[in-house]
Amino acid sequence: MKEIIGLVAVRMASRRLPKKAFRTIAGKPILRILVDRLRTSGLDDFVVCTTTADEDKEIESWCSSNGVRCFRGDSDNVLRRFVRCVSTNPAAYIVRITGDNPFTDFLSMREMFVEMKQNKADYARQVGVPLGAACEIVRTSALEELHRRARTPELSEFMTYFFELAPFIRKQFFHVPENIRMPQLRLTIDYESDVQFANALVDHFHGRIPSLEEIVSHCVQRSDYPLVKEDAAASDEIKKKILID
Repeated sequence: MKEIIGLVAVRMASRRLPKKAFRTIAGKPILRILVDRLRTSGLDDFVVCTTTADEDKEIESWCSSNGVRCFRGDSDNVLRRFVRCVSTNPAAYIVRITGDNPFTDFLSMREMFVEMKQNKADYARQVGVPLGAACEIVRTSALEELHRRARTPELSEFMTYFFELAPFIRKQFFHVPENIRMPQLRLTIDYESDVQFANALVDHFHGRIPSLEEIVSHCVQRSDYPLVKEDAAASDEIKKKILID
């Protein structure tokens, strides 16, 4: 059994930006950028976790052509998809990564994992990084227990809230250093404007994907970077609907 693997949640369907996994940044599909970065992330392995929906055959085909492991599972129950994926790809810990975050910070992830094991936590997440740069690490046994005890698994696309609300999960929040701290910066890809900003950002670095430290250093010097728009009321409404035994 491997110690830690990444599970990349990705699908073609998106209300705001359909097929965003194959939108391009500097001429490369977002999924390609993420896969290339995962190959040097220090993880023992990674799997692209998509759904059984017909449109996601394209993701499976792309993975097959590019030598990437792919698992297809539930469309709506993301918890079940992850649990079934890890049952066929055993690991003590999994990293939850989303396919619309090509700038995920794997450097601070490795530091967080060391601290997580020292503190014997079940779950860890970076705090202070830009939106779209954080990932989540969870002990597989805790993920399986959460799957068993979740009464509203159809809401598990909001898995972060499930981790936060589960009383039996020992949580750790890893506060990142100042050189990558910029929580107000939006780096996730969910709108056309996000694609445009990502392309402009990579163009500034002459076509290469910059480190998060470089991104933060560049963005603090400009006033036109995209801001995170939080909707606390909407978040609270979702959390109220999540039920865990």
